Amino acid sequence: LKNTVVLAFAVTGAAAALALPIAWLTVRTDLPWRRVWGVIMVLPLVIPSFVGALAFIAALGPRGSFQRLLEPMGVDSLPTIYGFAGTWLVLTLFTFPYLLLPLRAGLRGIDPAMEEASRALGAGPWRTFWRVIAPQLRVPMAAGALLVALYVVSDFGAVSLLRYDTFTRAIFVQYQS
Repeated sequence: LKNTVVLAFAVTGAAAALALPIAWLTVRTDLPWRRVWGVIMVLPLVIPSFVGALAFIAALGPRGSFQRLLEPMGVDSLPTIYGFAGTWLVLTLFTFPYLLLPLRAGLRGIDPAMEEASRALGAGPWRTFWRVIAPQLRVPMAAGALLVALYVVSDFGAVSLLRYDTFTRAIFVQYQS
């Protein structure tokens, strides 16, 4: 249970740290091809996390393709991808769109005139973001974070493949024994 809670909090925090800047870039800036980027950033939703874990293992595992590329350069082994770190990375990369979508909708719903008024009154960009925009994103952030945390708690495939003991894997092992 402790491993599950730690993983859920870590993935949710990392997903928020990844989704918030992406949401800002794709909604509030003049990023080239921002609509294309908006679509590309939600594509992990169409790939199950266990498929992502398999791809991660195939690329970065002990006998993965990245290891074979580095062997001629004298790199004998890569750090292990199994356990908490690998599970955290895979689940973060495959769940951040659950947080990105509500944040993008929330940013679209905020009137840009509020930002302009804050800037006109002398607030810098960071202060404007934290004092004007961030409080209005609490509900979308909480909704997306709940989705991510619940997904992590319920995930079985990625945690099993990456050999990290969580509640769902423990239930499976007990059931099998």
